[in-house]
Amino acid sequence: MPLIACYSRLSRSSQRGVSMMEVLIALVLLTTALLGATALQLTGLQNNRSAYYRSQASLLAYDFADRIRVNAGYALADSTRYEVDTASPAVPSATSCAPTLNGCSDSQIRDIDLREWYENFFDVTGVGHDGSDYRPLLPSGTAEVTATGPDYTITISWQEVDWNVGANSNRSDTTKQFILDFNVTD
Repeated sequence: MPLIACYSRLSRSSQRGVSMMEVLIALVLLTTALLGATALQLTGLQNNRSAYYRSQASLLAYDFADRIRVNAGYALADSTRYEVDTASPAVPSATSCAPTLNGCSDSQIRDIDLREWYENFFDVTGVGHDGSDYRPLLPSGTAEVTATGPDYTITISWQEVDWNVGANSNRSDTTKQFILDFNVTD
C-alpha cells in the first residue's frame, strides 16, 4: 500500500469531531468580543449624552446673549440689570405686554427674557411653559450671568453621570460647565 493512502486513512480516522477544548476556546473568544462591543456601545452612548447636554448649554448661553444684545441700550445703562443666578432666582412677574417694537418697555422685555430663560432651568409657573409636565433642559442645571460694564459672562452648570471613575466606585455625578464671554455694544 502506498504511503500517501496510508497517511490519508490515518488522518481521517483520527479527526472525528471538534474537541471540547476547541469549543471552550471559541466560546471564550466570542464572549470577549461581545463584551468589548458592549463596552464600546455604552461609552458611545455616554459620550452622545454628554455632547447633547453641552450643545443644550451652548444654545442656552447664546440665546441669553442674543436677548441681552437685542436690549443693549437697557443693559448698558446698568450692567446689573441682566445679572442673574438661577440657584437663588428672583423671577420677574409675568407681563401682559406684547413684545413688539413699541408694545413693551425695555424693562418689560428684560422681564420676559428672564422668565422665558428661567423656564429652561426650573418650572416658573408650576405647570411647565406649555402646560405639560415640566422637565428641565439640563439635569440639575443652573446658570449665572455676571457683568462688568459691557463685558458679560454666562456660566451654565449641570450634573452628568460619569461611568469612567476608578477607586471604589464605577459611577459618580460630575459637574460640567459651559462658559460664554461676550461684549455688548450699543
